[in-house]
Amino acid sequence: MKILWFEVTTPSHYTNQNMVIGGWQDSLERIVRTCNDIELYIAFESAYPQERKNVDGVKYIPIYLDYTKEEQKRKNKTWEVNAQKLIPAMKKIVEEIQPSLIQVFGTEWPFGLIAAHTDIPVVVHIQGAMAPYNNALFPPGYNFFNVLQEIGWTKLSKLSKAWNNYQFDLSRSVIDENVWHVVPNYMGRTDWDKALSSVMHPGRTYFHVEEALRPQFTTGKITWSIPSPQQKLKLISTGCSNFWKGPDMMIKTAALLTKLGIDFEWNVAGYMPNDIRRIVEKKEKLSFKDNHINILGYIAPEELLNYLCNSTLYVHTAYVENSPNSICEAQCIGIPIVSTNVGGISTLVRHEETGLLVPANDPWQMAAAIISLSHDRKKMEEFSERGKNIAMKRHDDEHIKTQLLEVYQTLTKNKA
Repeated sequence: MKILWFEVTTPSHYTNQNMVIGGWQDSLERIVRTCNDIELYIAFESAYPQERKNVDGVKYIPIYLDYTKEEQKRKNKTWEVNAQKLIPAMKKIVEEIQPSLIQVFGTEWPFGLIAAHTDIPVVVHIQGAMAPYNNALFPPGYNFFNVLQEIGWTKLSKLSKAWNNYQFDLSRSVIDENVWHVVPNYMGRTDWDKALSSVMHPGRTYFHVEEALRPQFTTGKITWSIPSPQQKLKLISTGCSNFWKGPDMMIKTAALLTKLGIDFEWNVAGYMPNDIRRIVEKKEKLSFKDNHINILGYIAPEELLNYLCNSTLYVHTAYVENSPNSICEAQCIGIPIVSTNVGGISTLVRHEETGLLVPANDPWQMAAAIISLSHDRKKMEEFSERGKNIAMKRHDDEHIKTQLLEVYQTLTKNKA
């Protein structure tokens, strides 16, 4: 069976086949590599011309799109330019390979538009979706005006660039909506994406396929254990690169804990852009550093594992999500979860069974949940054990392989 993927990032095996596999698409590729009856092709957009490669049986096809100066100028303002260039390139690849099935990762990129140009079955592996994400783009009380203020009104070139970037991001919603319209088949994993797909494409076919994770988190060799009662409260979060992740919720919750005299530290794995940090600190009149929040930047999986295992709780402050890898990975090693109840998170974390869920933009409830759970060692141990058992089954490679092959077989059989 020939399967063609259109992937949104450069596969790590293409860059360096000895590299440690990271990311959920790389992790799913790791699983498919074990299927002897599947011939896998992976096409991805490349920023510069690169050669095709065959690595351990997987055929990699870089797509390089050459833009004229005028096209490049327009490309910086709308996603439509990328879509117009990408469609002919995709059609050429499909005609050459003649796959049994085309799998596209995410509706947020133009790859799914290939469904309007081929009779070969196309299935989208849902990631997020631009409509609900843009709906939650700015936290309550924030807007694009705050971004312009941060730049400064006298810096006209930077203001113009920020406005163009904002419009460019909004134009992505048009591409996203068109993909939802033309693709009839979807793979998802949460109640949120199942409901969303039914609204975005009434009559669509939906398949449940769990998310593949990095193997460092699913071996079961490294697990969290409850810390000593004398240990300082240590919180850990992953992801803080945009307003969707709730940096304002994070700093307000931390400020409440600080005001209550709680002895704690809050480590955040991931990069926070300086402009977002400054906007949030100015708006809230608070400092991340003064409220015991340490932005760690990018850290390797092994280092993240160490932080998770030496923390008291994993905390998630986002305003919108589907199935964040960060929560799934935290559950796999057993650290108790406190999270906002948004998007598909309630599919992953059951309130009062495997963690505590609080409303978005309610730092008072989040602070209370952190304090109460950190003082209840019995509940922490129960959440840890239940969450770990569920997550390890949910993200088991063989389980995911079975689900994925059923989708492939169903769609190719229906086509035949």
